[in-house]
Amino acid sequence: MPKKNLSSSGQTGPLSVGNVVSASLRIYRDHFKSYLGLALVASLWVFVPIYGWAKYSAISALISRLAFGEVREKPETVSDARREVNPRMWSFFGAGILTFLIYFGVSLVGGIAMAILAGGAGAIFGQNSPIVAVLLVVVAVIAFLIIYIRIISRLLIVELPLAMENNIGASSAIARSWKLTKGSVGRIQWIVFVGILVSLPISIVGQILTTIVQSVLRAVLEPESGMFYLVYFLLILPLSFGIGALVTPFWQAMKAIIYYDLRSRKEGFGLQIRDKKRNSNKPNTKK
Repeated sequence: MPKKNLSSSGQTGPLSVGNVVSASLRIYRDHFKSYLGLALVASLWVFVPIYGWAKYSAISALISRLAFGEVREKPETVSDARREVNPRMWSFFGAGILTFLIYFGVSLVGGIAMAILAGGAGAIFGQNSPIVAVLLVVVAVIAFLIIYIRIISRLLIVELPLAMENNIGASSAIARSWKLTKGSVGRIQWIVFVGILVSLPISIVGQILTTIVQSVLRAVLEPESGMFYLVYFLLILPLSFGIGALVTPFWQAMKAIIYYDLRSRKEGFGLQIRDKKRNSNKPNTKK
């Protein structure tokens, strides 16, 4: 049975959650060795401060660019995509820093606001109506989590504009992600939720292996000794990074498909591709 490509599916509405997740898995499966190799190399760069973190960001974006090429039926080789991505390495790093600062700032403001609210509620209702005070704090925490998750959804595809579009910098990539995801936050949250469920078995296997390693080491080494912690660290660290590298291409492919879908619906990106393909298939009637 031939594969169904998203760019030629004829679907005019937004891709369903199932379509996005299944397409991400298919693209990852078809390029498993290549994408996993890139993710493993990216994980190793994490150990190098600053420069290595920038390389990690660039390689992660490289995987997304490769996946995007598959979605739009214009695949690139790794070397060709790397030539486009590598010059923007520090822009990826800068976008990551700015995104972190946004998350940190929202967390800081939210934490201060909830602390003030908890203190005020305790002072006003604490003695006479403690349940009311607790309910106010609970509602505030839920409201903060909703706002925080929505912000994460709005900034989920920050690296894609940098990887795919020209004349885009770190700050403009954040603005671009914010613009493209407007009106689609709820659907993106569902996609992320299903993506977490798909990734969960790998995380569970990682936890099981971690428990096994810990149990074996406790049986052969003194649990409180320095040797125990050294061996545990040397065994668990590669395992943790390996698990992370295994799921990274899936998430990067999923971001690429979300980005493609948003551009296709809001800017006619996919329609332009399909129109070009149709026109190229028409016979030339000019004499």
